[in-house]
Amino acid sequence: MKIDAHQHFWHYNDVDYGWIGPDMAVLRRDFLPADLRPQLDAAGIAGTVAVQARQTVAETHWLLDLAEAYPWILGVVGWVD
Repeated sequence: MKIDAHQHFWHYNDVDYGWIGPDMAVLRRDFLPADLRPQLDAAGIAGTVAVQARQTVAETHWLLDLAEAYPWILGVVGWVD
């Protein structure tokens, strides 16, 4: 089985994701499981590990909710305080 060991999901806004600068225009949009699944299928990847992109417990909870809803999200690397 092949897995993508490092994947970010987000609802983009420039306040919460300030590290995504103007020179990273391709990233300045939402990235959600529906965006990733076709890419995984095309590459023969069975699942992914979602990694937090913000340093908040709320994002960790959101990623855990996504993992519960999408069984191909096989793990979460979250933020704890």
